[in-house]
Amino acid sequence: MDIKTLKEITKLMKDNDLVEVEIESDQLKVRLKKACAAVTQVVAALPAAPAAVAAPAAAAAPAAAPAPAGDDPSWKKVISPIPGTAYLKPNPDAQNFVGVGTQVDENKVVCLVEAMKVFNEIKPEAGIRGQIKKVCVTDGQPVEYGTVLFLVG
Repeated sequence: MDIKTLKEITKLMKDNDLVEVEIESDQLKVRLKKACAAVTQVVAALPAAPAAVAAPAAAAAPAAAPAPAGDDPSWKKVISPIPGTAYLKPNPDAQNFVGVGTQVDENKVVCLVEAMKVFNEIKPEAGIRGQIKKVCVTDGQPVEYGTVLFLVG
């Protein structure tokens, strides 16, 4: 399956408000699932190797990072719903999606998080509206699930 096909499937998901799509063949299993209202996540698994290897114990999901000291506790956090690399602009020559003072709501793309060569648009969760008060990550910074990306007040 090539990237063009994956993009077409993702577009079909978006156009038809689908939450999950799974496609399986002998060599490949692809499952596209909307992680939240703002992100489409791509998960691909190849068949297991013939030799069984014990998997390490799963680590608990990290809690959302606390806001740095000195920030207003009423500010809402825009957090990363997936691990990957955060990009503050759509391409190296473009301006940032948002900056301090930019008005945002649940429809505004604030950054991209690249995971497995897929660029996921990150938007604030429903109910988060206001101005960007602080940008908490740098362009190209690796992020984990729960990393605070922006503070909105």
